[in-house]
Amino acid sequence: MTEGLPFDVDAPGEMLLAGYFVGVPERLTVAGLPRTERLTSASDCLIDRFPDDGCWFGTAQEALAACLPLQLPVEARLYALLVPSEHVGGFVADIRAAGTDEPVLLAHLDGQGAGEAARQVAEGGHGLGWEVLGYDHGRLHTWLCNDLYEEGRLHLGVDTDERGLLPDRQAALQVAAWANTRGDTKPVTWFPGALIEWDTPIESSLGPVTTENPAPPERQPWWGRILQRA
Repeated sequence: MTEGLPFDVDAPGEMLLAGYFVGVPERLTVAGLPRTERLTSASDCLIDRFPDDGCWFGTAQEALAACLPLQLPVEARLYALLVPSEHVGGFVADIRAAGTDEPVLLAHLDGQGAGEAARQVAEGGHGLGWEVLGYDHGRLHTWLCNDLYEEGRLHLGVDTDERGLLPDRQAALQVAAWANTRGDTKPVTWFPGALIEWDTPIESSLGPVTTENPAPPERQPWWGRILQRA
């Protein structure tokens, strides 16, 4: 079961799973952006995602299996992106308008997998927070990479946490609506999205992700149980 899903109980619509990805939180010290040691985003504008090509996956099993041949940094984690159902339309329209190949995203949001609720994601994850995203010609952008952070703090009174994420759905809705009224960003439909993280390091077949000698786990880790079910 997924714990602490970051959406409001009384909010309209359900949260839909867009897809899974593997990423590495990034240290960010750039002027005009939140200063953080662990910036986390579904956008690859500001963090590294693995594998380099085809970094969206339909299941946690597929994401973990794709990373087995890779030597991942110890900070690499599995994530899922969830999107409120009432904001899926603009996201899907931008994907289709771009004519890019996004079979995973389209399958979950506009295809046979549409309607898969947030609570159906794999076990062991916990909600991190919210961000504001927009799709433009094969890349998912974040409001942070569009120079909106300082103005958002000034005009909307919103701020981000230690991950560079917004605290709740309402703040993300506010930023998305505001960004969509502007003409100085990427030509995208901005939408709110919530991130789920699995906080156990991801193992690979190329050796341990750390040189430490951790104590043996009491039971098989979550990623091992998921891969066994694949």
